[in-house]
Amino acid sequence: MEICCSAGTGNGRILLTSASTAKDSSFNRITRTLALLSFRRNSCCQLSECCSSQLSAPYHIRLTTKSSRVPTPRRSAEVLAAVGTDDVVVEPATGISFRPSLLVPDSSIQLSFLGAGVREKQIAFLKVKVYAVAVYVEDGIRSILASWHGKEAADLAKDDALYKVLAEAPFEKALEIVLARDVDGATFWGALDEALVPRLKAADNGVHGEAALADFGKVFQGRALKQGTRIILAWVQPSNLKIAIAASLSANPVTEATINSRVLLLALFDVFLGSSAVSKSAKASVADGIAVLV
Repeated sequence: MEICCSAGTGNGRILLTSASTAKDSSFNRITRTLALLSFRRNSCCQLSECCSSQLSAPYHIRLTTKSSRVPTPRRSAEVLAAVGTDDVVVEPATGISFRPSLLVPDSSIQLSFLGAGVREKQIAFLKVKVYAVAVYVEDGIRSILASWHGKEAADLAKDDALYKVLAEAPFEKALEIVLARDVDGATFWGALDEALVPRLKAADNGVHGEAALADFGKVFQGRALKQGTRIILAWVQPSNLKIAIAASLSANPVTEATINSRVLLLALFDVFLGSSAVSKSAKASVADGIAVLV
Protein backbone atom coordinates (compact mmCIF):
# COMPACT_ATOMS: atom_id res chain seq x y z
CA MET A 1 0.00 0.00 0.00
CA GLU A 2 1.40 3.42 -0.88
CA ILE A 3 0.05 6.81 0.11
CA CYS A 4 1.56 10.02 -1.28
CA CYS A 5 1.41 12.96 1.09
CA SER A 6 2.88 16.34 1.88
CA ALA A 7 3.37 17.81 5.32
CA GLY A 8 5.24 20.81 6.58
CA THR A 9 8.67 20.74 4.95
CA GLY A 10 7.93 18.91 1.70
CA ASN A 11 6.49 16.03 -0.21
CA GLY A 12 7.14 12.43 0.68
CA ARG A 13 5.88 8.93 0.42
CA ILE A 14 4.54 6.74 3.21
CA LEU A 15 4.81 3.08 2.43
CA LEU A 16 3.11 0.39 4.48
CA THR A 17 4.12 -3.17 3.67
CA SER A 18 3.35 -6.50 5.24
CA ALA A 19 4.03 -10.06 4.17
CA SER A 20 0.80 -11.07 5.90
CA THR A 21 -1.43 -8.02 5.47
CA ALA A 22 -4.57 -10.01 4.76
CA LYS A 23 -4.17 -11.99 7.98
CA ASP A 24 -2.98 -9.19 10.25
CA SER A 25 -6.00 -7.11 11.25
CA SER A 26 -3.84 -4.95 13.52
CA PHE A 27 -1.80 -3.96 10.48
CA ASN A 28 -4.95 -3.14 8.53
CA ARG A 29 -6.12 -0.81 11.29
CA ILE A 30 -3.00 1.29 10.70
CA THR A 31 -4.61 2.63 7.51
CA ARG A 32 -7.19 4.40 9.65
CA THR A 33 -4.55 6.24 11.68
CA LEU A 34 -2.19 7.59 9.01
CA ALA A 35 -2.97 11.13 10.10
CA LEU A 36 -1.03 10.39 13.26
CA LEU A 37 2.26 10.16 11.34
CA SER A 38 4.56 13.12 11.88
CA PHE A 39 6.71 13.85 8.86
CA ARG A 40 9.87 15.94 9.18
CA ARG A 41 12.86 16.44 6.92
CA ASN A 42 16.20 15.00 8.17
CA SER A 43 14.59 13.11 11.04
CA CYS A 44 12.71 9.91 11.59
CA CYS A 45 9.07 9.78 10.65
CA GLN A 46 7.41 8.74 13.89
CA LEU A 47 4.27 6.74 14.60
CA SER A 48 2.34 8.13 17.56
CA GLU A 49 1.78 5.82 20.52
CA CYS A 50 -1.89 5.41 19.52
CA CYS A 51 -0.87 4.30 16.04
CA SER A 52 2.10 2.11 17.00
CA SER A 53 0.15 0.31 19.70
CA GLN A 54 -2.11 -1.13 17.00
CA LEU A 55 0.77 -3.32 15.81
CA SER A 56 1.54 -6.64 17.46
CA ALA A 57 5.11 -7.17 16.19
CA PRO A 58 8.22 -5.00 15.80
CA TYR A 59 8.08 -2.93 12.63
CA HIS A 60 10.70 -1.16 10.55
CA ILE A 61 10.60 2.55 9.82
CA ARG A 62 12.66 3.74 6.89
CA LEU A 63 12.83 7.29 5.60
CA THR A 64 13.34 7.89 1.88
CA THR A 65 12.88 10.66 -0.65
CA LYS A 66 9.89 10.59 -2.95
CA SER A 67 12.01 9.32 -5.82
CA SER A 68 13.65 6.54 -3.81
CA ARG A 69 13.26 2.91 -4.75
CA VAL A 70 10.55 1.10 -2.80
CA PRO A 71 12.27 -1.10 -0.16
CA THR A 72 11.60 -4.83 -0.03
CA PRO A 73 9.67 -6.14 2.99
CA ARG A 74 11.87 -8.07 5.41
CA ARG A 75 9.48 -9.21 8.12
CA SER A 76 5.78 -9.78 8.66
CA ALA A 77 3.76 -6.88 10.08
CA GLU A 78 6.47 -4.33 9.37
CA VAL A 79 5.91 -0.71 8.54
CA LEU A 80 8.27 1.29 6.37
CA ALA A 81 7.62 4.97 6.32
CA ALA A 82 8.87 7.57 4.13
CA VAL A 83 13.00 11.09 3.89
CA GLY A 84 16.82 10.11 4.55
CA THR A 85 18.28 8.40 7.59
CA ASP A 86 18.98 4.85 8.73
CA ASP A 87 16.41 2.16 9.29
CA VAL A 88 15.14 1.61 12.80
CA VAL A 89 13.10 -1.24 14.22
CA VAL A 90 10.33 -0.19 16.59
CA GLU A 91 9.04 -2.26 19.48
CA PRO A 92 5.30 -1.49 19.24
CA ALA A 93 4.20 -1.65 22.89
CA THR A 94 6.71 1.03 23.97
CA GLY A 95 7.52 2.81 20.70
CA ILE A 96 11.22 2.29 21.49
CA SER A 97 13.56 2.13 18.48
CA PHE A 98 16.39 -0.30 17.86
CA ARG A 99 19.01 -0.40 15.13
CA PRO A 100 18.74 -3.34 12.68
CA SER A 101 22.37 -4.14 13.50
CA LEU A 102 24.56 -3.78 16.56
CA LEU A 103 28.31 -3.45 17.00
CA VAL A 104 29.36 -4.31 20.54
CA PRO A 105 32.14 -2.01 21.88
CA ASP A 106 35.65 -3.27 21.10
CA SER A 107 34.28 -5.89 18.70
CA SER A 108 34.47 -6.09 14.91
CA ILE A 109 31.55 -8.53 14.59
CA GLN A 110 28.29 -6.99 13.38
CA LEU A 111 25.23 -8.51 15.05
CA SER A 112 21.79 -8.55 13.41
CA PHE A 113 18.43 -7.80 15.01
CA LEU A 114 16.39 -10.95 15.62
CA GLY A 115 13.40 -9.78 17.66
CA ALA A 116 12.19 -7.45 20.42
CA GLY A 117 9.51 -7.21 23.07
CA VAL A 118 8.40 -5.38 26.19
CA ARG A 119 9.14 -6.13 29.85
CA GLU A 120 6.19 -5.24 32.05
CA LYS A 121 5.95 -5.12 35.83
CA GLN A 122 2.76 -5.61 37.78
CA ILE A 123 2.26 -2.76 40.27
CA ALA A 124 -1.00 -3.08 42.19
CA PHE A 125 -3.65 -3.39 39.47
CA LEU A 126 -1.51 -1.89 36.72
CA LYS A 127 1.00 -3.36 34.29
CA VAL A 128 3.82 -0.87 33.88
CA LYS A 129 6.09 -0.95 30.84
CA VAL A 130 9.62 -0.91 32.27
CA TYR A 131 11.79 -1.48 29.20
CA ALA A 132 11.98 -2.95 25.72
CA VAL A 133 14.52 -5.67 25.03
CA ALA A 134 15.97 -6.75 21.68
CA VAL A 135 17.98 -9.84 20.78
CA TYR A 136 20.89 -9.61 18.32
CA VAL A 137 22.87 -12.52 16.88
CA GLU A 138 25.88 -13.11 14.67
CA ASP A 139 24.76 -14.02 11.14
CA GLY A 140 26.68 -17.30 11.20
CA ILE A 141 24.21 -18.69 13.74
CA ARG A 142 21.93 -19.52 10.81
CA SER A 143 23.93 -22.70 10.18
CA ILE A 144 23.26 -23.96 13.72
CA LEU A 145 19.51 -23.38 13.32
CA ALA A 146 19.19 -25.02 9.89
CA SER A 147 17.22 -28.00 11.26
CA TRP A 148 14.34 -25.63 12.08
CA HIS A 149 14.07 -24.46 8.47
CA GLY A 150 10.50 -24.26 7.18
CA LYS A 151 8.80 -24.32 10.57
CA GLU A 152 6.12 -21.79 11.47
CA ALA A 153 6.96 -19.08 14.00
CA ALA A 154 4.11 -20.26 16.27
CA ASP A 155 5.70 -23.71 16.48
CA LEU A 156 9.18 -22.28 16.99
CA ALA A 157 7.96 -20.17 19.91
CA LYS A 158 6.97 -23.33 21.80
CA ASP A 159 10.19 -25.23 21.08
CA ASP A 160 12.41 -24.92 24.17
CA ALA A 161 15.15 -26.94 22.47
CA LEU A 162 15.47 -24.20 19.84
CA TYR A 163 16.13 -21.48 22.41
CA LYS A 164 18.62 -23.67 24.25
CA VAL A 165 20.57 -24.21 21.01
CA LEU A 166 20.36 -20.48 20.27
CA ALA A 167 21.76 -19.58 23.69
CA GLU A 168 24.55 -22.17 23.62
CA ALA A 169 25.62 -21.68 19.98
CA PRO A 170 29.30 -20.66 19.73
CA PHE A 171 28.50 -17.33 18.09
CA GLU A 172 28.35 -13.85 19.53
CA LYS A 173 24.95 -12.56 20.59
CA ALA A 174 23.58 -9.71 22.65
CA LEU A 175 20.59 -8.39 24.54
CA GLU A 176 19.89 -4.67 24.27
CA ILE A 177 17.62 -3.21 26.93
CA VAL A 178 16.20 0.30 26.49
CA LEU A 179 14.39 1.84 29.44
CA ALA A 180 10.83 3.06 28.90
CA ARG A 181 10.91 5.11 32.13
CA ASP A 182 13.35 6.46 34.71
CA VAL A 183 14.55 3.69 37.04
CA ASP A 184 17.23 3.80 39.71
CA GLY A 185 20.00 1.26 39.22
CA ALA A 186 19.26 -0.64 42.43
CA THR A 187 15.64 -1.25 41.39
CA PHE A 188 16.65 -2.36 37.91
CA TRP A 189 19.27 -4.72 39.27
CA GLY A 190 16.94 -6.04 41.97
CA ALA A 191 14.47 -7.30 39.38
CA LEU A 192 17.20 -8.86 37.23
CA ASP A 193 18.93 -10.39 40.25
CA GLU A 194 15.61 -11.92 41.34
CA ALA A 195 15.33 -13.67 37.98
CA LEU A 196 18.98 -14.79 37.84
CA VAL A 197 19.45 -16.22 41.35
CA PRO A 198 17.18 -19.28 41.02
CA ARG A 199 18.67 -20.09 37.62
CA LEU A 200 22.20 -19.96 39.01
CA LYS A 201 21.19 -22.11 41.97
CA ALA A 202 19.66 -24.64 39.60
CA ALA A 203 23.00 -24.73 37.75
CA ASP A 204 24.71 -25.45 41.09
CA ASN A 205 27.63 -23.18 40.26
CA GLY A 206 28.32 -22.21 43.86
CA VAL A 207 30.87 -19.54 44.75
CA HIS A 208 31.84 -18.74 41.16
CA GLY A 209 28.25 -17.97 40.23
CA GLU A 210 27.76 -15.80 43.31
CA ALA A 211 30.94 -13.83 42.59
CA ALA A 212 29.96 -13.28 38.95
CA LEU A 213 26.50 -12.12 40.01
CA ALA A 214 27.98 -9.69 42.54
CA ASP A 215 30.26 -8.17 39.87
CA PHE A 216 27.26 -7.84 37.55
CA GLY A 217 25.25 -6.00 40.22
CA LYS A 218 28.04 -3.51 40.98
CA VAL A 219 27.55 -1.95 37.53
CA PHE A 220 24.09 -0.69 38.50
CA GLN A 221 24.49 0.21 42.17
CA GLY A 222 24.18 3.95 42.76
CA ARG A 223 23.46 4.63 39.09
CA ALA A 224 20.45 6.62 37.88
CA LEU A 225 19.04 5.04 34.73
CA LYS A 226 17.04 7.58 32.72
CA GLN A 227 14.35 6.87 30.17
CA GLY A 228 16.03 5.98 26.88
CA THR A 229 19.16 4.54 28.51
CA ARG A 230 20.56 1.58 26.51
CA ILE A 231 22.06 -1.38 28.33
CA ILE A 232 23.93 -3.87 26.13
CA LEU A 233 24.57 -7.31 27.57
CA ALA A 234 26.79 -9.10 25.05
CA TRP A 235 28.00 -12.70 25.02
CA VAL A 236 31.54 -12.45 23.68
CA GLN A 237 32.84 -15.92 22.91
CA PRO A 238 33.75 -18.10 24.56
CA SER A 239 32.41 -17.01 27.96
CA ASN A 240 32.64 -13.26 28.56
CA LEU A 241 29.65 -11.09 29.49
CA LYS A 242 30.36 -7.56 28.31
CA ILE A 243 28.16 -4.87 29.85
CA ALA A 244 27.98 -1.53 28.01
CA ILE A 245 25.73 1.47 28.64
CA ALA A 246 24.74 4.46 26.50
CA ALA A 247 22.49 7.42 27.31
CA SER A 248 20.48 7.18 24.08
CA LEU A 249 20.14 5.48 20.70
CA SER A 250 22.56 7.95 19.12
CA ALA A 251 25.17 7.83 21.90
CA ASN A 252 28.13 5.45 21.77
CA PRO A 253 27.92 2.69 24.38
CA VAL A 254 30.75 2.55 26.91
CA THR A 255 31.93 -0.76 28.36
CA GLU A 256 31.32 -0.79 32.12
CA ALA A 257 32.46 -4.32 32.96
CA THR A 258 33.50 -7.66 31.47
CA ILE A 259 32.73 -10.79 33.49
CA ASN A 260 34.00 -14.23 32.61
CA SER A 261 31.19 -16.65 33.49
CA ARG A 262 29.50 -19.04 31.10
CA VAL A 263 26.97 -20.08 33.74
CA LEU A 264 25.92 -16.45 34.27
CA LEU A 265 25.53 -15.97 30.52
CA LEU A 266 23.36 -19.08 30.21
CA ALA A 267 21.21 -17.90 33.12
CA LEU A 268 20.89 -14.42 31.61
CA PHE A 269 19.74 -15.66 28.21
CA ASP A 270 17.36 -18.09 29.92
CA VAL A 271 15.75 -15.11 31.66
CA PHE A 272 14.71 -13.73 28.27
CA LEU A 273 14.47 -16.84 26.07
CA GLY A 274 13.84 -19.72 28.46
CA SER A 275 10.60 -21.53 29.27
CA SER A 276 9.76 -18.87 31.89
CA ALA A 277 10.92 -15.85 29.90
CA VAL A 278 10.21 -12.47 31.50
CA SER A 279 9.04 -11.03 28.16
CA LYS A 280 6.73 -13.32 26.22
CA SER A 281 6.49 -10.77 23.41
CA ALA A 282 10.29 -10.74 22.98
CA LYS A 283 10.44 -14.52 22.84
CA ALA A 284 7.61 -14.64 20.28
CA SER A 285 9.29 -11.93 18.21
CA VAL A 286 12.56 -13.89 18.22
CA ALA A 287 10.61 -16.89 16.89
CA ASP A 288 9.37 -14.69 14.02
CA GLY A 289 12.95 -13.60 13.37
CA ILE A 290 14.25 -17.17 13.33
CA ALA A 291 11.49 -18.21 10.90
CA VAL A 292 12.78 -15.54 8.51
CA LEU A 293 16.46 -16.22 9.20
CA VAL A 294 16.44 -19.95 8.48
